Amino acid sequence: MTKSRLIAAAVVIALGVGVAVWREPLQNYFTHATTGAETGHDADDHHSHGERSKGLVLTDAARSSLGLELGPVVLQDYWRSVPIPAEVMEEPGHCEQGVSSTVHGIVLKIHAFHGQTVRGGDPLFDIRPTSELLATTQTGLLKSEQDIELAQADLKRIGPATEAGAIAATRRIEKEYELKRLETQRLLQMQELLVRGLSSDQIADIVRTKTLVREMTIRVPFGPSPEKNTTPKDPIADHGELDSAAHAVISAAEQHEHGSVYSIEQMSVHLGKLIQPGEELCRLARHSQLLIAGRAFERESFLVTRAIERNWPVKAIFEVTDESPVIREGLSILYADNVVESDSRTLRFYIPLANELVRDQPVSNGLAYRSWRFKPGQRARVLLPVEFESQQIVLPSEAVVKEGVEAFVFRMNGKRLERIAVRLRHLDPRDAVIKNDGILQPGDIVARNQAYQLDLAMKNSREGIADSHEGHDHAGHSH
Repeated sequence: MTKSRLIAAAVVIALGVGVAVWREPLQNYFTHATTGAETGHDADDHHSHGERSKGLVLTDAARSSLGLELGPVVLQDYWRSVPIPAEVMEEPGHCEQGVSSTVHGIVLKIHAFHGQTVRGGDPLFDIRPTSELLATTQTGLLKSEQDIELAQADLKRIGPATEAGAIAATRRIEKEYELKRLETQRLLQMQELLVRGLSSDQIADIVRTKTLVREMTIRVPFGPSPEKNTTPKDPIADHGELDSAAHAVISAAEQHEHGSVYSIEQMSVHLGKLIQPGEELCRLARHSQLLIAGRAFERESFLVTRAIERNWPVKAIFEVTDESPVIREGLSILYADNVVESDSRTLRFYIPLANELVRDQPVSNGLAYRSWRFKPGQRARVLLPVEFESQQIVLPSEAVVKEGVEAFVFRMNGKRLERIAVRLRHLDPRDAVIKNDGILQPGDIVARNQAYQLDLAMKNSREGIADSHEGHDHAGHSH
């Protein structure tokens, strides 16, 4: 053999080894499932290599690499729907709460920080009042208390003398009228102190200690209570029961704690600031109940109206993670606007959304930073129902691959995945509704994702086997 022939033979051998090495990784992951019955030949008959297999066997490594999900075919009810862009928003007038001052004063202490979670009754600010009117009212209350004590002592002193006839009865009557007048005056002074921001406990301390209030605490207001008839006892009717009345208010708030939980969204003061009556000190937000505001085009307004009239269930999809969206089903449209916006030609409709607590992060001052799942301004998609279909085969859209006008799914047959042609009733970015014509049966195990990758792998596997048969010389003939 000449030197040139030896070089040519070495090149051919090297190319053959390179092709074998290049194909080895594909065969490690995808094994072409062939039998004599499928290809029309057994181990000793190779005359039908042109026939291709109909199945694909995946190794465990291939399934793990693809993230393949398998599941049974089940019949289920399905709502065909139209996607509508939407946004999470606060309930106007009900989610925000401003906290204002009722007196002139100087901020001495701030108990909470921006973003923290507070409940009804929690302290927010300590203020030193500088209002002369507030001081005058407190002084008047103390004077009324002293006059009432003197009037009661006079009545006690002249009572026996009046009964004995030593003092005229009109004197006793005058003292009784004076006592009633003083009690009414005290009642009005207590009411004025309550209006000016003092608590029941502080008023009780003024009466008990005979000392003016030098500091006052502004607290978180209590949220709305659904029990309209639950009213705490009026602390002014008997100032000796002020403490029990305050506890009654707290107990009522504890029963409806969810409506009294706020987050501090804005802090408008700092230590030492001089504040005026009516000035907003901070802004609170209650995000336990929100709204989803959808924007339907004018031509879709009849779908919104029909869903409201028939109380059809609505689905909302929130794209909050990269892996999978958060879906909430069974929602209902509360109402729709009666005006179509002139610039966007859209109709807004609103869906109540109960928020979900993700976590509370406690801090050193006993409060916490609360995180909610849904937040105002968050984008969403509302699936507006159009038509109800009963007992349909519904698969994820990733389970279907389309080639022109045909659609295919991959069904398990033993250890093989077979590509099965199906007829689609509906296909959207999330769901594929397949006609129940007997091709797929309930209980069949199918691939629920990666249909495109499976189709590509099957084609590559077939092409690899076909190429391996080309140029193969066996018994003096070529395939």
